[in-house]
Amino acid sequence: MPLKAEENELLTRTGPGTPMGTLLRQYWIPAIRSGALERDGAPVRVRLFNEDFVAFRGTDGRVGLLDEACPHRGVSMALARNEENGLRCIFHGWKFDTAGRLVDAPCEPEARRERFCASVRVSQYAVREAGRVVWVYLGQGEAPPFPDFLFNTLPAEQVCIRRGVVPYNWMQGVEAHIDSSHVAFLHRGFLGEEGPIETSTRDNLAMMMQDTTPKFEMNDTPYGLQEAALRGLDDGSVYARIREIVMPFYTFIPGPEEGPFSARISVPIDDETSAEWYILYHPTRPLSEEAITTLFHGTADDPDNFAANLGQPEHLWGQDRAAMKNGHFSGLTTNLSFEDFVVQSSMGKRVDRTKEQLGSADIIIVKVRRLFLEALKRLGTGEAPWRTGFDYASIHARSVSFDGSEVDWRAFTMKETV
Repeated sequence: MPLKAEENELLTRTGPGTPMGTLLRQYWIPAIRSGALERDGAPVRVRLFNEDFVAFRGTDGRVGLLDEACPHRGVSMALARNEENGLRCIFHGWKFDTAGRLVDAPCEPEARRERFCASVRVSQYAVREAGRVVWVYLGQGEAPPFPDFLFNTLPAEQVCIRRGVVPYNWMQGVEAHIDSSHVAFLHRGFLGEEGPIETSTRDNLAMMMQDTTPKFEMNDTPYGLQEAALRGLDDGSVYARIREIVMPFYTFIPGPEEGPFSARISVPIDDETSAEWYILYHPTRPLSEEAITTLFHGTADDPDNFAANLGQPEHLWGQDRAAMKNGHFSGLTTNLSFEDFVVQSSMGKRVDRTKEQLGSADIIIVKVRRLFLEALKRLGTGEAPWRTGFDYASIHARSVSFDGSEVDWRAFTMKETV
């Protein structure tokens, strides 16, 4: 059943005061890569949930996040001087520290300056660095427990994190990441012997091609959902891709049993633009160049926007019809990730879900939409943030093959479900 128009509005509008915007602000949010901020360097604009901020790194290395508009007269703090652990507005010299406090207003008489600074209302945001990412909490009151996923704790050589800016609503990104049935079609062009795809990834794709109508099963978990796409293989075994969906915008993508593991985070920049965070990590050893190339080959070199060279709709995002005639399914030959970005972009900046005609393979899409609508309902009754504060470090997606007549896929999740 397609969504009602008002439900689509609820899921896709994230600005200040909207129900979804209020819900998402109750979670920690990846805002900017740590490497984008230099000590005493230029502040960097950050847009989240239709609001504009600036991030900066002080002299002592601490990071602050401020509203872009100076609370004095609205001048952009992206123009500010970064000096001695604070940003100083170039208009009248007001200075704010990394905690967001006004610490100097040199145009005010010295005798009343300290009292004046204390009286100025300034938005203050909790900030934390983990996994070479700056995370922020934009909600009211005390921040919830930090989502300390394993990738936030590993050495640099075991993690690769890049961010892509894409021209569509965040929910389209979430729904692409949780959709397992499209993989055997959209991505089948990368099954050939040629191309920058590591062997284990190609093997996974090949197993998915053996059964293009998987059976889907789901478990509720304390943090969201587990979804298993079960495919019967030619040898009689079952191939299970077990995906972890973590509230509110995390998806752990199944990969090789031995790793590396992969996660996606779809974060609203505004209602028509999203940040797609792609994370590749291995718990016990450095990432191979082959694994990194598989995920990012052909993408832009900018780690803050690896989707900068995605292409334009008027040129069909560089689709190669000659390649399609020669066997490539989608004609989008740059990268598997770009295939996902293009199809989501082609839907429009904020897709109208009232016109959809869904099938049995879309069961996970329907389930996750209902999960969010239930979360919004709980929010409306004044309940605390839903599904936070769990053992995030233990969450991984898995791909496993087993004898389906004797073993249940849940035996491989290593999770307690509810």
